[in-house]
Amino acid sequence: MNFTKKMFQENATLEDEVHVAGDSESWHIFMIVFQVILALGITFGNTLVIASFWKFEPLRIVSNIFLVNLAVADLLVGILAIPIRIAFVNLPMVRQDMQMFLQELKESLQMSPFCFLWQIASVLLLLASLFTLAAIAIERFVAVRMPFRYIELCTTKRCVLVCAFIWALSIVMSVLCLAFVKEQLGNTCRMADLTSPTYFKCILAPCIGFVFLVSWVLNMCTFYTARKAVKCSINILRDNKASEWQMLSTYKVTVTAFLVLITFSLCYIPTVVFTAVGILKKYGIFPDVVILLLFANSSMNPIIYGLRLPLFRRAFAKILKRENGSIAISNYSSENT
Repeated sequence: MNFTKKMFQENATLEDEVHVAGDSESWHIFMIVFQVILALGITFGNTLVIASFWKFEPLRIVSNIFLVNLAVADLLVGILAIPIRIAFVNLPMVRQDMQMFLQELKESLQMSPFCFLWQIASVLLLLASLFTLAAIAIERFVAVRMPFRYIELCTTKRCVLVCAFIWALSIVMSVLCLAFVKEQLGNTCRMADLTSPTYFKCILAPCIGFVFLVSWVLNMCTFYTARKAVKCSINILRDNKASEWQMLSTYKVTVTAFLVLITFSLCYIPTVVFTAVGILKKYGIFPDVVILLLFANSSMNPIIYGLRLPLFRRAFAKILKRENGSIAISNYSSENT
């Protein structure tokens, strides 16, 4: 009995310490510095991806349209979501005058519009990224499983329309949170203090879960098929360098798309899990940690493209070195180094 009581007391003390750590001034100063560095890296990397696609014609292919759409969503994390969070979540914990200003604004408007702006921006960019990953999974599935119909099905016009639909759907679903505003708002800008759990349980979580599942199933099927095709065809196509290069190039792009999905999953699953079990509201420091993980994901894709896709790597080098000219598609042996 005494052991149980002591254990509960120790747990309560730990929870209090963690909560205090999450609300301390030094923690928020660290968060501001780290997020500024992260925002600069995100902006630089994704601007490089978009500029490469815009400048070099060999990169303007159908499969890269969705990669650029993902880069746009990641870029907005760096120039929109992170600055909003720094200004209206972290700075008020460091500067008392700003905290008083936001409190007066909240009392006069019965809610903090900036908190809802942060929430809408976060959900919007999450959904845009997730839907784009699903579109990439479908595009890769068609390229590998239905190669003879790829040109017919995956046209530039259709891909652009899909990207427009992705942003329209993401905007509608993110703004929908305003229909589930709590009658009694909490004291923070976290979703648990602003929006009814119904929004997460009945709308956001099922949508994220379904799209996530579809993306993983399609990517695994595509990866398995591409890997099997490469193993079976490598000896047959050895004398046909063009076909061999095409096969290996398709496989490399498929693996890259799978890696992007894996990194996205590793960064976003903790947030979904913590939110689902209600931990985000209870513990002070863990929400900040998982949010940093979300932001970090937006900086990883340009690194993956540079490491995995030679054309992007050459484009990055030319832009950074300020070199003129185009990027040539060489034979497969150099293209896959």
